[in-house]
Amino acid sequence: MSYYQHKTAGFNAPPPLNNQMRLYHVDMNPYGHRVMLILEAKKAKYEVYQLDPLHLPEWFREKNPRLKIPVLEIPTDQGDKYLFESVVICDYLDERFPRNPLHSKDPYVKAQDRLLIERFNELIKGSLECFDTNFAFGSEQIIQTLDVFEKELATRGTNYFGGNRPGMLDYMIWPWVERLYLLRCVNEQKFDEKRPIFPNFADWGDQMQLDEVVKKHSRSPAEYFDYYRNARAHSMGYYL
Repeated sequence: MSYYQHKTAGFNAPPPLNNQMRLYHVDMNPYGHRVMLILEAKKAKYEVYQLDPLHLPEWFREKNPRLKIPVLEIPTDQGDKYLFESVVICDYLDERFPRNPLHSKDPYVKAQDRLLIERFNELIKGSLECFDTNFAFGSEQIIQTLDVFEKELATRGTNYFGGNRPGMLDYMIWPWVERLYLLRCVNEQKFDEKRPIFPNFADWGDQMQLDEVVKKHSRSPAEYFDYYRNARAHSMGYYL
């Protein structure tokens, strides 16, 4: 993996792709984070082109009128193609690279996992509200959603949602869970008091932090806290 990082407007477009994909990403954006997890899990060849959301270049706007981020650029015989929406990108990667399948082979389980990803959107919304208001508002929404996933792990009786190793659902929700650990910087005692309420989910989080794919792109709670402490200043980078 290689990085291109640009922080000023008016720079030229990157060269055409050769034998690897290119991910257009904004630093600290959780949607791009989840795509990088899948790229790593699939051991795909890729580079990251890091954009400044406040200075998006004109060539990027022309290729991406909706200004969706992340974007995956893919080399094909018909020229470079673009994929948008993190869920769509991750599903594409799982099909394109059949080694280490991340979705269940059972259609019903796969459908259930997709429903849980949709359910997790409520946690995403709750965490956005929480981080935008001094880490206070939205916490009840987070608790309600964590309860759903705590019960799901208990029902499955496995260490991960994917079984004995992380699967698509695990990696799809992890970026937001990793960010929730910043709440330990706000009130460590209060954060740790929640562990007995969600023992399965807490153990899952401990194991996910040890996963080699997760460690590749992990940030510390302190780094997230410093970033989201000024969430309104960074809101464009977050909501893209």
